[in-house]
Amino acid sequence: MPKVSTLRRGHGLGVVRTMPEFRDFTESQTPLSRAQRRTLVEQAEVLIRDLYVHLPLKKAMHAVEPEQRLRLLIHRMDRYTDREFHTRLQEIFIDLRDLHTNYMLPNPYRGKLAFLGILLERYIDADENHWMVSKVFDHLVADSALKEGVVVTHWNGVPIELAVWRNADREAGSNQPARFARGIENMTLRVLVASLPPDEDWVDLRYETNNSTKETRLEWRVFEGVSEILAGSVDPSGLLEGLRTPLRYQVGVDLRTELTRRAKKQLFSPGARREERRVAKYSTKKYAGKLPRATKSQKAASIIPTTRPDDLTARIVDTNDGSFGYLRLWTFHMRDQNINAYLGEVIRLLDTEFPPEGLIIDVRGNGGGYIIAAEFILQLLTPRIVAPEPTQFINTAATLALTQQDQNMADWKDSIAQAIETGAQYSKGIPLSPPEIVNSFGQIYHGPIVLITDALCYSACDMFAAGFKDHEIGKIIGVDANTGAGGANVLQHSQLRQSWAGGPLVPLPKEAGMRVSLRRTLRVGERAGQPVEDLGIEPDFLYEMSRNDLLNGNIDLLNRAGQVLAASGTVRQLDAAIVGRSGQNVDIDIATINVTSVDIYVDDRPQTTIQAPDGTHQVTVQLPSSGTPIVRLVGFARGQLVASRLLDLS
Repeated sequence: MPKVSTLRRGHGLGVVRTMPEFRDFTESQTPLSRAQRRTLVEQAEVLIRDLYVHLPLKKAMHAVEPEQRLRLLIHRMDRYTDREFHTRLQEIFIDLRDLHTNYMLPNPYRGKLAFLGILLERYIDADENHWMVSKVFDHLVADSALKEGVVVTHWNGVPIELAVWRNADREAGSNQPARFARGIENMTLRVLVASLPPDEDWVDLRYETNNSTKETRLEWRVFEGVSEILAGSVDPSGLLEGLRTPLRYQVGVDLRTELTRRAKKQLFSPGARREERRVAKYSTKKYAGKLPRATKSQKAASIIPTTRPDDLTARIVDTNDGSFGYLRLWTFHMRDQNINAYLGEVIRLLDTEFPPEGLIIDVRGNGGGYIIAAEFILQLLTPRIVAPEPTQFINTAATLALTQQDQNMADWKDSIAQAIETGAQYSKGIPLSPPEIVNSFGQIYHGPIVLITDALCYSACDMFAAGFKDHEIGKIIGVDANTGAGGANVLQHSQLRQSWAGGPLVPLPKEAGMRVSLRRTLRVGERAGQPVEDLGIEPDFLYEMSRNDLLNGNIDLLNRAGQVLAASGTVRQLDAAIVGRSGQNVDIDIATINVTSVDIYVDDRPQTTIQAPDGTHQVTVQLPSSGTPIVRLVGFARGQLVASRLLDLS
């Protein structure tokens, strides 16, 4: 019999239950009453039938009939146990293939996470898939040979590739790469608010190590390890001054990907947690205004300390084609909801920490978050005016009533009302991110940029990748053939109920939850009008992860990114500084590299053009007698727009 895994003391996970213990715990709770079950199904019907923006698309692409299935569930619900009822209702949501539109299980499942104590990841060698244990929880006691780097061949007696594909088929990803990525992840980690516990109590693994084959048994365990994702209720100021749509309506996030990201850190990244605790002291009065200092080990690894290590990390990477900046955007949904601090740190890093030769931005595993955060960053990377993605409601009597009731959605109501005469399926497209805000800061980084994506990139991260491609910021390297394809703004049932006084939504029993894709997002630029949902963003280059990547910090992937940067970009500079002021005249020093001319605008009105060969050039501009003028510098190279810079002279 294989050796059975256990946990050492001091694991820091609180109460941990085996699956039999957790099953007994859930079954000891008071089950849903018949009335409570009916409430859940009827509320799901309102969301899906009347508000769900992707319903026509999902019916066409996936041949689903959720309304009929909900009617059947009401008819048959007395036949089911509590667990079976939750399973049937959740399956209806999952089969929509939309990670925004969820049934979130009630107590006692909320906040719980089931885990085996390992991570499973795929790499490709000689055109064949291999499945490697890439992380092991340091408090897991199992077969001593079960270490990072062993290759799994069988899962409960099933060949591993077949087991992964079977698991992927049960996932809600809207395209095959998305389902596959989530199928792998769900093999070893399950956030129980979004998916039911495993059926099995343990998993028997057969794996290869050092030319030998071994077997071990890993027990499923459950701990209360994930907190709720909150949505801000107070509009921000600072960089986002003037944002019309409240933050609670600005969310585009895959709940499970974000919660799983946090759980992975808790289980497998003790160093990251230590760095968060170390950096936290810099927010105290003693260190007010000071930036975190690099430790000796960070200096040795060229790591740049950041003020927000849970949200983003940075370093300088050495590749075969040179040294480049590396910025990992882990999420667009910061736990403290401080979007200004998050964006301010991105600006600081781009402006002061990265070399001009090139930048790698890595958004793998980023499940999204605040749409305004994702779209704001785009302007920092391009000389072009950023066009935020427009969003649309589906035209129904319910969306008309909702937009008439909630003033934060009133911009869409007239076009929905017109559908009575026009028969249009969707409302007018209006962006959630105001164009004036996502163009308020201008370009900061002028070097070449490459973006790395995967199939776990979702929602606001999809929008970021789409904007990156649609504004021609740089090349995209995908470790999967597509992003997760989450093309919507998502709202919770409880938020909609509060906003829709007198509407059909009522409280859900036992703290159950539901989320719905309320407004769909559309591409801009050459792909204007194309929905993001189900289609996602295809990379310019498809990259297959290697064993070396999984064991040695993505070394081959970064070398590929360096190769793309070296081949596709030109180092440029367009910096400006005020050096003198007399009345309405302001003297500005402009420093350029690989920019031949600069057009100068004051409050969007053209004032002058200078020739700007490499070097520093002084120019005097005349400001208007009133107002808070903004000077925009627009750089060209042989007639092509290549750089820009904003100066706020207020």
